[in-house]
Amino acid sequence: MELHIGDKLKKLRKERDLTQEEVAAHLGISFQAISKWERNDGYPDITMLPALSNYFGVSVDELIGMKEIATERKLNEINEKWQQNRTAGLHRENVELMHGALKLFPNNALLLVQLSSSLERLDGTAEEKTQYLKESIAVQEQILRYGEDSEVRGATMYNICFAYEKIGQHDKTVEQAKKLPNLYKARENALVLLQSGEEKRKAAEAALEPLKWAIKTHFSALAEARNDKTILDKTAQILELLSSVGGEKALR
Repeated sequence: MELHIGDKLKKLRKERDLTQEEVAAHLGISFQAISKWERNDGYPDITMLPALSNYFGVSVDELIGMKEIATERKLNEINEKWQQNRTAGLHRENVELMHGALKLFPNNALLLVQLSSSLERLDGTAEEKTQYLKESIAVQEQILRYGEDSEVRGATMYNICFAYEKIGQHDKTVEQAKKLPNLYKARENALVLLQSGEEKRKAAEAALEPLKWAIKTHFSALAEARNDKTILDKTAQILELLSSVGGEKALR
């Protein structure tokens, strides 16, 4: 479990418009020590905590981030229980677990994702499954309204397209899909273009798998639309070529 002293110190110092030098002078230490703590490269000696807490007017518990530590521990416990239930197929129990957890941590992105996933896995009649899916969509829309994690938002923007389609809301499906970044603006492209040397090579290799998936998906759609099986043969050749250069040794 990580301590959060560095982040808390930096926050307290900036809230009071203090420099690292001013804090250091008051405590009789070097400003380099303050800088080190704020970067989380080290922690203050335990004997220094009372002086720091008095200086900033907070408790020692608040200074070392006990609330954050307790929150992290609780979220880890909830996630572990969710994983156990999911493995055992206890999806209804997971829905109840997530509803309870969200009362403690409203709008927590991970909990909302887990709730949405659990709702879509609930069994029942066709009518009940449709209702569960609608509830899942409502949760995903909540993620898009309040979520700040770019990875979670991106995945949700993609997944909700298929959820809309499953309940027959094709117009919403297309509307949402048009908001997604196109292939030119993909993360993999940016990482390849903006890096060099070893990092560029790693980024290029990492991009091959999603590239192969995209080629297979789009060319298969073309083959079906045109009723042309030769496209599949050409696709297989392209994928084989990509696989042959995908290894680390082949790219060097």
